[in-house]
This record gives sequence, C-alpha cells and structure tokens, in this order.
Amino acid sequence: MPDIKTTEDLMLFLINLFGEKYPQSAILKGGMALRLLDCPRFTNDLDYIFIPYASKKDIVSDICQLLDAQQGLEYTYNLNSKCLRIRINYNDILTQVEINVAKNCPSVAISTNALASRTGQLSRIIQIMDYSISMAHKLAAWNERKLVRDLYDLHFYYVFLKILPDLDILTERLKKVASTKRNKNPKTMSFDQLIQSLRSTLLKLSSGDMNELADYLPAGNLAGLDVRIKANLLKLCDELELEFKKHSD
Repeated sequence: MPDIKTTEDLMLFLINLFGEKYPQSAILKGGMALRLLDCPRFTNDLDYIFIPYASKKDIVSDICQLLDAQQGLEYTYNLNSKCLRIRINYNDILTQVEINVAKNCPSVAISTNALASRTGQLSRIIQIMDYSISMAHKLAAWNERKLVRDLYDLHFYYVFLKILPDLDILTERLKKVASTKRNKNPKTMSFDQLIQSLRSTLLKLSSGDMNELADYLPAGNLAGLDVRIKANLLKLCDELELEFKKHSD
C-alpha cells in the first residue's frame, strides 16, 4: 500500500487499482473524473460503470477478491437495484465506491497524473466516461435533484472543457425522470421544459446558493461564482436550444 493520508490519496489508490485490474472495463465518471481534468471541486466518493456486464451481480465476487488482497483495507458492501455500493476504510480514512454496469459505455483514456503528482503515487492511464455523455448525464442529474454542485460541474464542462451534452443521451434521460425526497418531478419532460427549468433556476441564483459548495471548493473560489455560473449557463441554454433544433430537423 502507498502512503495514504487523505481521502483523495485513498481514492487515487483505488482508481489505480481498478485501472490495473480492469484497464478497459472500469470506466470512471462523476466528480473524480472531473478532478483528473483539473476541476477544483472536491469529492469524497468514486462512481464507476463496469463493462461489458449484464448484471451487477456478475462483478461482486471479483471486486471483493481484489479488495481482500489489499493489506489493511476494510470494506462493507451493499448490492441493490441502484448500484453496488462499497464503503471502504483504510486507517480510519473513509471513502465510498458506487458501481453500475452496462454492455457498453463510450470512454476516453486519461492519465491520473493530475492527482498522482500531488500525492506521491504513481500515475496510470485509465478510462473515464466520454465527456459529452458525462455532461448529458450531469444535466439530467441536475434536473432530477437540483443541486448547485451539478450546476458547477455543468459550468466546468461548458466553460473549461468547451463541451456540449450528447443530445441523444439527454433525450433518453428525459423520457424517464427520477424524483428525490426533496424534488418530486414529472415522470417525463420535454427538452423545452428542461431548458425552461434551468433558465428559471439560473435567473434566481444568488451568492447565498454558493454556500452549498463551501465543502467542495477552496473558500477563495466562491466570491462571484454565482454571477459566472449564471452568465455562462444562460449562454449554454441558448446554445442548446439551437443545437436541439438542428438535431430535431
């Protein structure tokens, strides 16, 4: 085991571990994938898609064997309809891994060097979810749970990565909209309804809303962030409307 002192150290160790064992099958997504792209937002868990599997049950045994072989690593897991959720403890440093499966998932190769250089661990080439597909899922996730951190991630995709969401994936997600305890959503939504909802939220965004990001970003990043997110994502709304019109024609 490398010298692990922080949650991010532990997550990088796990990323490299899965990348070595499953170089083409373990596809990282979510906040930690953005961290590898120099996003400053912190996260404390890992999200994966494993391919090409039909059922989460197909990977449980292999994942457990891999974790069992790591000295000092303790874990518990729960398999449910949503995901395989693994809670990991190494010397009282905690993280969580959520794994889903798919027959296929477009991905791109990326080095873990952005984090490895800060932690003293070796870097590795791993797979992360295709950027446009990731952004489509992120926009759909915001639509369902209305979290400011999702708006922040959309802002990062659009402004820093110059990405637009995959419209086919987004259209499919809008056909089956999930609800949360905090947000009761319609079961389906049109693209126009999504953009209307996003615009309405952005126009009401305030500096106070940025408090939700206090645990995820360095304190100096918060001042004026609401103005930047609002201005840039309103531009995204305009651009998406044009792209969707071309996509539908």
